[in-house]
Amino acid sequence: MRIDFRIDGGLAAFPGLAKPVSIDCAALPANDAARLGKLVRKADFFGMPPPRIVAPMPDARAYTIAIDDGLQCRTLTFAEPIADASMRELVAELRLRAGASRRGGDTR
Repeated sequence: MRIDFRIDGGLAAFPGLAKPVSIDCAALPANDAARLGKLVRKADFFGMPPPRIVAPMPDARAYTIAIDDGLQCRTLTFAEPIADASMRELVAELRLRAGASRRGGDTR
């Protein structure tokens, strides 16, 4: 599974933070890849209806997630606040991994 993740907007939107991060789950330790797969399934990423388009809140962030699991691929964008708890959990995990990647670490 490959996940591309991008954050746009926010109170202190810096161009370097908007750079998309790609996560190749095949390159992750098995536990990390399994955790991401579980979060994707729990959020029903491929089955959920597209998020409703609402007027963005000032200084709110938007999260674009593209997932390709080898059988299907889908891209969705979620604006804060994210109503679905499972999707919030997925976004939180992806934000942690993106932050680690931007600091020069890996995406574990």
